[in-house]
Amino acid sequence: MMALAPSTCEFPVLVWFWRLAAQGYTRDVTSSGLRFPMLRTQAPVIAALFAVAALLSACTTTPPGSPRSDVSQLLSLQKTRLDVAAPVARSKWNSHAPIDDPAREQAILDDVATRAQQAGLDGQWARRFFQDQFDAGKIVQRDLHRQWKLEQRAPFANPPDLAREVRPVLDRLTPELLAALARLKGRWCDPAVAGALDELAPEILGADYAPAVREKATEALRCLK
Repeated sequence: MMALAPSTCEFPVLVWFWRLAAQGYTRDVTSSGLRFPMLRTQAPVIAALFAVAALLSACTTTPPGSPRSDVSQLLSLQKTRLDVAAPVARSKWNSHAPIDDPAREQAILDDVATRAQQAGLDGQWARRFFQDQFDAGKIVQRDLHRQWKLEQRAPFANPPDLAREVRPVLDRLTPELLAALARLKGRWCDPAVAGALDELAPEILGADYAPAVREKATEALRCLK
């Protein structure tokens, strides 16, 4: 797909997204100053998170296939996955389910390792990357639960159904993330890749998430010499 300049792509996408916001998308501000997406109308907006990431991944002034473009697309997918943490937190607040789900995480990581090897990635490294995504999401969830506990928050009126509404989004993101990682081919010490990550991570992830969340989500992507 040809990359589109911001004047022809990014602005219409953002207008569309904020029109959706007027119909059911709000933000919750935690006691620590973090901002997390909060949903009133669950299913359409959760699905829209995935669509927005796909649309915005094409909105770049950098030629497709460049390190900056590849890093931008990867971070956008990571952001979409993080955005699912807030509705998961709402569901678990209502059900009193634990934030940690080691059995499900293990099943996903086993599947990721197999898929990663098929994509030419190191299976153990892929497991580490996805574990970091789980852990970053759990930071978001725990922060929200701490806030709601202080507020003595009542159960939410319309929590999402994790099995029908949330997990399908996460399941679709897994192969997309693996494909984005495969495009970068482990070039984390390449100056162009490392520079793009340093520049774009605060821009793409930092608008809504605290440094601790961003650092955990990108920990496996950093150059280790």
